[in-house]
Parts: sequence; C-alpha cells; structure tokens
Amino acid sequence: MNPSQLASQIIANPAALPALVAPLSDPDAGALVDQLKAEAAQYLWINANRSLELGELIAAIGRRRRDASHVALGMMQRGDALRALGRIAEAWAVFAGAGASFQAAGNPVGWARTRIGRLLCAVELSTVGEALADAQAARAIFREHDQPDRLLALCHSMAIVYDQIGDHPSALDLYHEALAIAERLGERGRANLGPLCSDVGYAHHLQGDFARALAYYERAHAICSERSETRGVALVELNQADIAMAQGQHRRALQLLHHARDLYLAEQLPLDATHVGRSIVECYLLLNRYAEARDLARATMAAYQGFDAAYTQALTGLQLAIAEAELGDYPAAEAALAQAEQLFGALGAGAWVATAALLRGQLALRAGLADRAQALAEQARANFGRSGRQIDHAAATLLRGRARLLLGEIGPAEADGRAALELARRCNTPPLRYGAHLLLGQLAEAAGRPAAALRRYAAAAATVERVQRGLTITLRPGFLDDKGEAPRRQIAIQLRAGQAARAFDTIERAKSQTLLGYLANREQLRWAGADPRCQELIGELERLRAEHRWFDRLARAGGEIAGRAAPALAPEAARAEVAARERQIRAIAERLYLYGAGDRTISAAAPRLADIQAQIAADELLIAFYNDGQALWAFAAGPRELHVERLPASPAQIERLLAQIQSNVDFALRAGPGAPATERLTDVAQRLLQQAHQALIAPLAAHTAGRARLIVVPYGSLHFLPFHLLHDGAGYLIERHELAVLPAAGLITRAGPRRAPGARVLTHSWDGRLAHAEAEGRAVQRILGGGRFADAAARRASLAGAPSQVLHIAAHGQHRLDQPDLSYIELADGQLYTDDLLQHDLSYELVTLSACETGRARVAAGDELIGLGRGFLYAGAGALVTSLWRVADESSVALMDRMYRQLAAGQPKSAALRTAQLGLLAERPRLHPAFWGAFQLVGSAAPLSR
Repeated sequence: MNPSQLASQIIANPAALPALVAPLSDPDAGALVDQLKAEAAQYLWINANRSLELGELIAAIGRRRRDASHVALGMMQRGDALRALGRIAEAWAVFAGAGASFQAAGNPVGWARTRIGRLLCAVELSTVGEALADAQAARAIFREHDQPDRLLALCHSMAIVYDQIGDHPSALDLYHEALAIAERLGERGRANLGPLCSDVGYAHHLQGDFARALAYYERAHAICSERSETRGVALVELNQADIAMAQGQHRRALQLLHHARDLYLAEQLPLDATHVGRSIVECYLLLNRYAEARDLARATMAAYQGFDAAYTQALTGLQLAIAEAELGDYPAAEAALAQAEQLFGALGAGAWVATAALLRGQLALRAGLADRAQALAEQARANFGRSGRQIDHAAATLLRGRARLLLGEIGPAEADGRAALELARRCNTPPLRYGAHLLLGQLAEAAGRPAAALRRYAAAAATVERVQRGLTITLRPGFLDDKGEAPRRQIAIQLRAGQAARAFDTIERAKSQTLLGYLANREQLRWAGADPRCQELIGELERLRAEHRWFDRLARAGGEIAGRAAPALAPEAARAEVAARERQIRAIAERLYLYGAGDRTISAAAPRLADIQAQIAADELLIAFYNDGQALWAFAAGPRELHVERLPASPAQIERLLAQIQSNVDFALRAGPGAPATERLTDVAQRLLQQAHQALIAPLAAHTAGRARLIVVPYGSLHFLPFHLLHDGAGYLIERHELAVLPAAGLITRAGPRRAPGARVLTHSWDGRLAHAEAEGRAVQRILGGGRFADAAARRASLAGAPSQVLHIAAHGQHRLDQPDLSYIELADGQLYTDDLLQHDLSYELVTLSACETGRARVAAGDELIGLGRGFLYAGAGALVTSLWRVADESSVALMDRMYRQLAAGQPKSAALRTAQLGLLAERPRLHPAFWGAFQLVGSAAPLSR
C-alpha cells in the first residue's frame, strides 16, 4: 500500500493507526509522515482544525514507533494549527516541546524548524527578543544544512515580526530574500508566493506606498484564489480594505471586510475573524460612528484576551482610546492608551509607541495645550521618519502645524501644512488632504489673505464631496459630522465680504448635493434582492423585525400579552431584547445597502443661485435660513433679486422658543380641543408664535410684501418649526401666504413626476384606535378615484405597482428621535420603515401621510434629514403632506376632504392645504393650532398634473 493510500485509511479510521503503522519500515513510516505533513500544511490555510487533527495523527505515529523526531514533527504541526486558531499561548508551549524533542533526537534542523512557528507567536506574547535571537541561530543552521525551503519560511516569519514592531525596512529586506528563494525553488516555492506577496504588500502599505502595496495584493489574491486558499484570499481582502479606508473608499472597505469575515467564519478561524473586527472598528472611527466603534472595540479586546493575543489587543486599545475621547470619556481614553503604551514599550515596538504619542498629542491640542501637542508631534514624527511610515509621519506633521497655529508660529505652521498636503496627495489619503487644506486656509485667513483662504476651504470641501459620493445612505451622515468647518469658514468670509450670492451657493452646495445625489442614484438605494447574500440577509431582517415587534409589545404591555402562550417577561428585560434586535436590524440593513443594486454613481451637481431663481415665480419668495453657530441668517430670493439679513435672535434663543412651542402643542393635545385650559394655551401659543415671527419673518417684511407664496428652506432645528403658524399679532402667516417647505432650495429645479389620475389609498385603524381612518380613506377615493387597501389589506406589498398621482396613507406612525431610521408607519403586516420605502418606486406627484409625526426627522450633518419623510422623497415623491406632531383622527378627516376637493378642482398643492386649514380655523377661530395646523407641504407646490 502506497503512503497516500495508507494516509487515507488512517485519516478515515484513526483507531486503526496502531495496526497499520506497526509493520512499517522506517522509510515507509517516514513517507507516511511526509504525506500526512503535506496534507496538514495544505489544510493550514483552508481548515486549521483539520490541520490540528492531522498533526495529532503524526505525533501518534511517532509515539507508536518511539520516533522522537516524528513526535516532534506532529507537535510542530499542532503548534502551527493552534496558532492559526488563535490559541497562541498553547502554540508557544507546543513549539517549545517540539524543539526539546528534536534536540533530544539530535536533530538541529528540526529544532530550527520549531523556531519558525514560535516567531509568529512572539509579538502577542511579548517574547520578541527571545524569538528573534533563536531565529538567527536557526537561520545559520538552515544555511549550514542547505535547507532553502525552511530558510524561506524563517525569513518570512522574521519579516512579519519586524513589520509588527514597526521596523519596516528590515521587514522588506527579509521579505525580498524570501521571495527570491521562492522564485528559485520553482514549483516547490509556489505555495509560499501568495502569503509572501500579501505580506510584502502589507509592508509597503504601512509605509504609505499604496500603489505598490495594491499590486502585490492583487498578485497574492490571484495566487490564493487559484490554489483555493480561502484564508489567504480573506487576508488579502482584509489588507485591501485597510487601503480602501485610507483612501476614503469606505463602502468598498466594508464590502471587503464583511466578505473576509464570512470566509474566516466559514473556515472556523475565529482569531482571524476577530482581526477583521478590528478593521471594522477603524472604519467606524473614520466614519465618526464612535459609539459603535467603542462597543465593537471592547468586544474585540475581550475576544483577543480569550486568544492570549496581547499585541493585537493593544492595537485595539489605541482605537478604543480614540472612540472614548471622541465620546468625551477622557479617563477611559487615558486608561486604554496607557495600557497599550505599556505593552508596545515592552515589545520595543517603536512605531506603535509613536502612534500612541500622536494620539496623546491630538488630545492635548483638543484641550488647548499647544506646547505639549507640538512636543508629542515632534516625538512621533522622528519615530515615523525612521520607520518609513509616511502617512503617520504626515499626520504628525499636520498635528505640529495645528499646534504651531495656536502658538502663533505662522511660517513654520504653513511649512508643516504644505508638507502634510504633499504626502497626502502622494498617498491619496483624503482625511489628511482635508486637514491640510483646512489648516492652510486658517493660516491664510490669519495672515489677512481671504482669497487664498477661500481657495483652501473650497479644496477641503471638494475633498469631502468626492468621498461622500461613494458612501451609502447609512454611512454618509456620520462621515459628514466633523467635515463642516471648511464650508462654515468659507461662508463666513463670503458674508463678511458682502458676497451674498456666493454664500448662498456654498450653503446650497452642501444641502442640495446630498439630496439630489440620492434622487439621481435611486437604484443604489435598492437592495439586490436577486443576490443570494441579500436574500439571506432579507430573511434574517424579517425575522428580527417580527421579534422586535413582539418584544416591543411585551415591553409596552408590562411583560405579558393577553391570550398568548408566551411566558411573562419583565418590561426591562423586554426592552433589552428590543435594543438588541434594533442593533442587529441596523447592522443587516447596512450590509444590504453595501451590496446595493448599483455601484456606479451619477454625479449630481448642486444648482447655482441663477438656476434656482429661474424657477421662482414673480409672486413667490424663497427664504433660505442658515445657522453659522453664532447667528442666524436669512436669504430672501426672488426671480431676479437676492437679499441677506442677519436675524436679531440668536440660535440659542430660537432653540428655547422651539422647545416652548412644542411643549405648548403637547399640552394642548393632551387637554383636547374643547377643554377650558386649551383656550388659554391658544393665547400662549400665539404669543410664542409672534416671537418666532418677529425673529425670523418680520426682518424680511419688505421682501415678503405682496408675495402670494413663500417657499421656506429651513436649516437645522428650524426644520421642526411650523412656519405656516407663525403669528404677526393679527393673524397666522398662512392667512397671508401659501407656504411650501423645501429641505434644500435646489429641489425647486427638479421637475416633479407626472402621473395618471387617481390615488392609491392605504388605511389602517391600528386595532380600532384610529376610528376615522377608513372614513378618511373612503373620502379620498371618492374624490380622486383609484384603489383602496383597508386594514387587513393595508400591507407593505400594497406599495408595489406603478405610481399614480397620489399616495394617501392614514395609519398610526411613530417618530424615533433616538433612532430615526427606525421611525415607522404601522400596517397590517408590521411596521413600514424608511428602508422599506426605498425599495419601491414612490414617484407619486403627492404623498400624504395622515399619521402622527411623519414630518419629524433628525437633522444630520450637511443639514440632511433622517426620518420617514426623507424615505418618500428619496424614493421619488414629488411632494409630501406630513404632520409635525400627533394628529387628531377626527379633525384630519375634515381637513383631508377639503384639501383633496381643492386639488381635484386644480388648485396648487400649497393653496389646497392652505384652504383646508383656514376652513377649519374659520369654523373655530379660537381653535388651538395643534388641532388644525399639524400638516405642512414639503416639495413641489404645483397643482396635480392634468
């Protein structure tokens, strides 16, 4: 029986090993062990658990035949497999035992071979000095005994260790020595080429030479794919993702990371999967998702602790320090940083010690300690310069420049800014490029060169725009959170110089580009339902939503639901289950957007003032607000004129006024329209609304006079203000003007959809609690025609099909201020979320949401609104009628009946809603606006098409 057949029998039936190996001659036993060793080495990159089992079989053969070398060989294979599985301390001990066995057998080459595996455990266990000293001795043995295969593996492992401690030049010398040996070995060396190319790429990667790194990664990916080396493919994708992150390609990075983690988990390689988690933490930090980064970093560190992986645990500690600092927990940040520094110092990992110093310098600068920040930046620069880490060197240079700016050292600060920008351009790293342009703009402004400052700020903003165009709807808001300083400074200079049109264009560029970009790329918001990965994720999402709904009902019902067999659950436990499901729902939805239907992005240029003015009628005035952090501004634009006013009220005063108006509305809704207290609340409401009018509209009186329609473009918290209810002391604003609201002025340039007449009507009574919903739906159908889906028929699938002129939904809705993506409308088959809306063509001319709080939203960076209304707009709706607060079921029936009659008669949408609201007010002039003014028009004010 040949060695291959014998190996197959032993693998299939390990119990037969004693009988099968006892009669073998030494040469035959050696051939069998070689066969098993080759198979174990192959499985190391495919299934490390299998490799572990094969190593044990080799050791068992050695013990059965009393062959110490074979026992040691099996132990060494087990060490390799244990290390691959993340059991680092066990692997180190097994390698030590294998080395001792080889020495006992008088086999120096065998002992030298065990030093290869120990090298790859050394960094995690802080035993680098011992491991490298042994490696030098092993290197001499392999050369003396002419062992090129083993010398190749040793050089490779030594290079990895040097990379890990930040000595990249030494690492590259060893990598290239190993590559040269592999090329000389021909087919024998080919198995090493994939991992080697991957690691050479990584060394160039750490030095900021991304082009060369990616070339090596592509070669490694091709080799590993050809050889079905799943682990190697995953490692390359992990490294490619890190470069994608550095270059601002965050969507691409997350796609690669999730795929790599899936590959590792499929091969039962939990340590490698944990490494992917650390890279996801890095991506979250770059996207400003600090709470998620902190939580994942903590989980990742706990996992590393289980693997005895102290080095990678410390790397994650650096990430945790950043997240904690950004979340304002400086003691926790300091503790994480100190722990990481201690380990890196013990390892002699100078580059990582310098990284910690860089983080300390950034924290010092944030605290205003410019001298300390400068000293730490210089310390880090010196180390990064020696190790060749260009990007880190540029980051330290930028930090020093920012510190010098605070210290008034303008010339040296500018030199640092230019040096950082040059490296950022060379390495194509958008975060550094943005930071360098911002610094140079601030320096130009400080030197009294506003034109130069404007150019720098515009370049910084353009860098952000290029990156954000490639982000998904879930990634963009967080990324933009800290990217507003350059445009704010740009606008401030333009306003000081009296350049109203340029300031308007700069503000509008930030607001319109996001909104119009989504509308131009609606297919990218669709989940790829035909993709098997997406089908599986969608199924998981539906399961989680059902569980979420169940636990949410338990939490609200005090832990029990009558008539159900489920055991009682304490409300706090139910709420914990709800929170857990929400985290999972958001994670799955994000992955679905990553695998969206399209990757190609159509560029959507923001309209300029002239384009917007061309769409404003002679009897219209567009009022766009802006908050610069210190003051409120209003731009009043007509067809040919533009005026800008600095408003008298501060942003803080308006915030307080908004809170008082909302509290007044809430009190009125709780009291009811007929309660005696409600009339007194009406007086208070009018006084508050007069204050708002005086602050926001009265300064523009000269421009609003004679205008039939006002088109309001709010900013920040003003999105929550009912502008139509502002009161001038004699009447509400809607009594003098039609009103329409636009989330961005550029939306006025977009032609709305034109659809066939008729309405699609969905009504759901929410288990009878909305008694008038069906009557409202019947009235809409009677006026406009079309199809109606009531109660059990009002399902999410009812939104499928070609849009008509109007979509009307009368149902319960809830706005989630904490998690606006989880705001919903309640239908018969569950909750309709924003994500669901984006999977449909909802390009109706008008969508009316006769549900509570459907107009509420959270305002993210770039003045992007996150909520249900956004979902309908991004899914193509030309206009929305939405509510700013909880609506009274009965009064909404009368309002909708009046509005739709006006629409059917050819009235513009803004006029139809105005007529309906004023009709209710005329019937009861003292009626609190909470009961007639909840709805506002967002989007096109034009009549329904005919």
